[in-house]
Amino acid sequence: MAAAPAAAAPAAAAVPKNLAEIAGDTNFTNYMKNRLRGGGMKRKGLEIINGHKFKCRFNIHQKCSKYIVFKCPGNDSDIDADCAKVKHKWESTTYTTPTFCDDCGLLLHGVAHQGVKCDNCNLNVHHNCKEKVPPICGADISEIRGKLLLYVELKGSSLKVDIKEAANLIPMDTNGLSDPYIAIALHPDRSGRTKKKTKTIQKNLNPVYNETFTFDLQPQDRDKRLLIEVWDWDRTSRNDFMGSFSFSLEEIQKEPIDGWYKFLTQAEGEHYNIPCSDPINDIARLRDEVRREDKKKSKKRRMDNKSLPHNMSKRDMIRAGDFNFIKVLGKGSYGKILLAERRGTDEIYAVKVLRKDVIIQTDDMELPMTEKSVLALSGKSPFLVCLHSCFQTMDRLFFVMEFCKGGDLMFHMRQYGRFKESVALFYVVEVALALFFLHEHDVLYRDLKLDNILLDIEGHIKLADFGLSKDCISDTETTRTFCGTTSYMAPEILSYESYGHSADWWSYGVLIYELMAGQLPFDAENEEATFRNIKEKKAIFPKHFSQEAMDIITSFLAKKPNNRLGAGRYARAEITTHPFYKNIDWDKAANKEMEPPLIPQIKHRKDLCNFEAEFTKEKTDLTPTDKLFMMNLDQNDFIGFSYMNPEFITIV
Repeated sequence: MAAAPAAAAPAAAAVPKNLAEIAGDTNFTNYMKNRLRGGGMKRKGLEIINGHKFKCRFNIHQKCSKYIVFKCPGNDSDIDADCAKVKHKWESTTYTTPTFCDDCGLLLHGVAHQGVKCDNCNLNVHHNCKEKVPPICGADISEIRGKLLLYVELKGSSLKVDIKEAANLIPMDTNGLSDPYIAIALHPDRSGRTKKKTKTIQKNLNPVYNETFTFDLQPQDRDKRLLIEVWDWDRTSRNDFMGSFSFSLEEIQKEPIDGWYKFLTQAEGEHYNIPCSDPINDIARLRDEVRREDKKKSKKRRMDNKSLPHNMSKRDMIRAGDFNFIKVLGKGSYGKILLAERRGTDEIYAVKVLRKDVIIQTDDMELPMTEKSVLALSGKSPFLVCLHSCFQTMDRLFFVMEFCKGGDLMFHMRQYGRFKESVALFYVVEVALALFFLHEHDVLYRDLKLDNILLDIEGHIKLADFGLSKDCISDTETTRTFCGTTSYMAPEILSYESYGHSADWWSYGVLIYELMAGQLPFDAENEEATFRNIKEKKAIFPKHFSQEAMDIITSFLAKKPNNRLGAGRYARAEITTHPFYKNIDWDKAANKEMEPPLIPQIKHRKDLCNFEAEFTKEKTDLTPTDKLFMMNLDQNDFIGFSYMNPEFITIV
């Protein structure tokens, strides 16, 4: 008997985010293993079956090869047109949180552009893995255990179950077929009083049953679930489990169950169900949702100003239609940053666009709200990027911010290789002032790196991207979230220990080293080695580093947080009085009176010469979202996001 494959975790996303979480093994060869029928090792000597050359590391039984629905990426010849062939739209991506390759299962390592992401199905893979990923973008291949069509109705104490037909069941026998029957029961039922089953249909993966069962419910049955299972009958040994799903009697009472449902694993099936998509019904539902949404919009237009943010009138409301999106400035895990011109004006902004579906699926609803609250801080430091406004549509969140024409420090580091100590000193002084402000307002930044340090038109720095920030963290409070960019993360974060403001000062020490050396102090050939270096090794200094520079970097890179410079209650005084800053007038620096060493060369107001060409040459089109998913999304999660900054004009 062929063992039934493990089922994919039920998630809204079509592709697993972290292979290791699902397979339990980071060396598991392919995420498709969890999506299609398969198991065991690839047979030696197997070369071509049904046009599949097995050059993509996909493992499958030989007898299961007929069920492959995609063309092997290693085969250049044409194959059967029935095979799915939908190419992925790969985009080079910089990941700000630890992300695993959905092909090989290993961590996407590096500082920037660690891998590529499909704009359509959100698949994340290494650059060298993308050629091995099958072209099945957007295909629904999640019914690995098959599905069942049924009708269930509860009237009074009578429960009626119509088992109609099953499809795409798992081949359990050596002949590539199964002998399936459907078992029905109220779960839990130790006595077996409610157990019923259909007839067995032999040698069939798409059996038709058309059988009806009735249950007379007892008062003690009301808290139970209706459990539907499919089993493979075996003449000589125990019957084999193939799949299951279940319904609570409460949900059946609210509305009869009618349609196709996916079979899940035994553990999953006891607790929930997943309906299959029906294109015709989906379109009808979408039309109903659109009508309801139109009614909501009409109602909103009649609402008074009390329904709007406290500092926003109807006249001030910002909408996506107010902007012409010109170029792509950058990309991240949740969306894009676009250069935008406000219609009817000469105003130019950088607009950060985040997808709500990605935020919901990764359970990161607090990130955009935290970023908004940090950007909206009153009396903000001149070294933090300025927020103009926030608004939202049904499927996206928009941050309208000042456009820093000088690009980021990562871009300029690539041009110069490394900076002289005097140049690096200018930038780290202004970064320190930005961190002082954040910490004094109980904000832990957690994502200090070259990519997030922008230059304005005068050459002064602007700290950006507060999506990973944590608010309400005073100098005596801590958090434990594993968060940040690998090469800049403090040892206590990597060890899953509590950490506070001192974690930002570790990243600051890494930043000083990188600006002066042109490389990271603990970088290694892979992620695991980098982690090990951060926790165990000491930084090795190039000969051109001054004694003061080596001393302050060593103080910031102390392995124990309590021994780190800036860890005490008087962090500002401890840091500003260090000999490394002996020639710095901190009051002048705070007032932007220090002369920048590098003034960006700007030819016109839309000049993008300081931005990566790989981004600016891309189209500004926003990737379509799953309409069904968006219709079911709870918009209450984003209440309070819209905002207009009353200080923006006076700041800028």
